[in-house]
Amino acid sequence: MRLFQLAYACRGYSSFTLFDAGYQAFLDKTGGRLDFEDSIHMKALLVWLNSWGCRQFAVDYHDLAAKSIREWAERWKSKLPDVSATLELLSDKEIKEIGNAYADLSKSLASKRARDGNLHDVEVGPTGAAKILFVARPSVCPPWDDPIRVHFRFDGSSNSYCDYLSQVRELVEQLCGEAAELGIPPEEIPLEIGRPTSTLPKLIDEYNWVTVTKGFLPPEPHDIAKWYIWSR
Repeated sequence: MRLFQLAYACRGYSSFTLFDAGYQAFLDKTGGRLDFEDSIHMKALLVWLNSWGCRQFAVDYHDLAAKSIREWAERWKSKLPDVSATLELLSDKEIKEIGNAYADLSKSLASKRARDGNLHDVEVGPTGAAKILFVARPSVCPPWDDPIRVHFRFDGSSNSYCDYLSQVRELVEQLCGEAAELGIPPEEIPLEIGRPTSTLPKLIDEYNWVTVTKGFLPPEPHDIAKWYIWSR
């Protein structure tokens, strides 16, 4: 992935979706620092998850989901990287520990669903777990969805999530290296491409959502060169 490809895809992201509004509302409620012990933050988390298509968090069971997620956080908060950590600086051991937290969160209770006259447990699942980890550690954990997992042949297990984190880490390292050659510090990449509230892992997710989930690919360099000539 090149920096120009990321910029092109992420510029289109906000036009393709209404996801920015839900995420901004979450940021406004939490200040960008999710506190699992704060009931207002937890409500904002679940409303945001619903706005991003996570139907497993049924509104009638938000209290149950909040309790389940809070209990998970109590088990794992001391084992996760610091909120200031960045993915490109994490070790394989640290990524493995995030994978363990992800596995536990995936199996946590999200809601109940009636089937055959009985209530059955509904789990947080791979997509929900990744999204919760993303807002808990936004500079470390990218979200993902079913089309992205299928495209990259990830099965949603903790091992596949670790593999995805490693893949995104490599992409972030490449982008930071290219940006450095252009005199752009890593922390300024989101601003430079017009996505100031997105972390680098989220930018990778936006790129994947546009190119994989929606199938809209960035132009090749020769296309950009041609368009530049046209613009003169």
